[in-house]
Amino acid sequence: MNKKTKKVKILFFILSAALSIGLYAVPPSASSKAVVRDTPEPDRLTRSDAVKFSIERSSELKNLDENAYINELNRSSLESAKVESITETQYINSLISLFQNELRQATFIENIALQRLAIESTVTRYFMSVLTAERELFLYDKNLELTKTNLDITKIKQELGMVSKNSYDMLKLSYDKDVSNREIKVISIDNAYRALNNAIGTELDKRWTLDAEIEYEPLEEYNLAQYIADSTASNVTVKAKENDLALAKYRLSVSTDHGAKDELEIGVRQAERALNDAKKSLNDRLVSGYKEIRSAETQYELIENDLSDMLSQLAIKETQLELGKLTRIDVDNYRYQILTVEYRLFGMASDHYIKVTQFKNPDLL
Repeated sequence: MNKKTKKVKILFFILSAALSIGLYAVPPSASSKAVVRDTPEPDRLTRSDAVKFSIERSSELKNLDENAYINELNRSSLESAKVESITETQYINSLISLFQNELRQATFIENIALQRLAIESTVTRYFMSVLTAERELFLYDKNLELTKTNLDITKIKQELGMVSKNSYDMLKLSYDKDVSNREIKVISIDNAYRALNNAIGTELDKRWTLDAEIEYEPLEEYNLAQYIADSTASNVTVKAKENDLALAKYRLSVSTDHGAKDELEIGVRQAERALNDAKKSLNDRLVSGYKEIRSAETQYELIENDLSDMLSQLAIKETQLELGKLTRIDVDNYRYQILTVEYRLFGMASDHYIKVTQFKNPDLL
C-alpha cells in the first residue's frame, strides 16, 4: 500500500490550478485563502483554537476537575477514620472506603484526559460538517449553472423547432425545482455552524473563515493482536471494570461476615463477567475499525487513480474543444465531474483522519 503522506488544506482543492476557470472558482467560504468580495472577510478560526475554546467552557471538564479535587480532600478524613476506628467493622469499612477513594481518583484523572480527547474529536467533526455543507452548496450551485446553460440552449433549440416545447417545459420545471431545493443546502450550512458555535461558546449565527489542516497518511502497519492487548491494558472502560473487580475481591478478602460470603462471591463473578464483556467489546471495535480503515485506504487510492486518468482526459478534451469537436458545455460538464471526484476525496480524507484518530485513541471508539 502506498504510504505517502499528504497534507490536506481544508478545503481539499488540489486541482484549483487545473480547474481555474470562472465556473470552478473556489467558493469564498471554503478556502482560508479566498477573499469575499464586497463584504468583510469573516474572522479566522483554526481547529486548534476551536478545541481550546471548547475545552475552556466544558462544564463536564470543570466538574471532573472539581470532583477530583474534592475526592483528594476527602482522603485525609478517610485516613483519620481508619486511625480512629474502634470496632473491627469500622476498621474494615474505612479500608474499603480508602480503596474506593484511590480508584475514584485514578478514574477522575483518566476521564479528564479522555474528555479532552472527546472534545477534540467532536470539534473536528463539527469543522468537517461545516466544510462538507459548504462544499455541497458550492457543487449544487455549479450544477445549477450548468443546468441553466443547458436550459438556455434548449430554449433556443425550441424556438428554432429543434426540440418540442414539452421537452423545454419539463427541463424548466426540473430546474425551478432545483432552485427551490437550494434552500435545503443553505439550512444545512446554518445548522452546521450553529453546532460548531455552540461548542465553542460564541454567537450561534456567526460565520468563520475555517482553517484546518489534516494529514492524510495511510495507517502504519500494526501487529493487531499486540495493539489490542496494549489498548486493553490502558482502556478507560476496561480499567473501570478492573477497578470494580478489584473492589469486589477486596470486599470479599477483608470481610469477616461469613453470612455475606455467598453474596460477595457472586459480586466477584459478576464483576469478572463485566470485565470480560468490556474486553470483548473493545476487541471487536478495534478489529472492525482497522478493517474499515484499510478498506477506505484501498478505495481512496482507486479514486485517486481515477482522478489522474480524468485529468489526462481533460487535456484531450480541451484540445478537442479547440478543434471544434466538442462544445464548451461538454468540457465544463467534464470539469464538473472532476470537481465532484476531488470533493469526494476530500470527504474520504477527513473521514479517514477521524477514524485513524479514534483507532489510535481507542477510548474514543
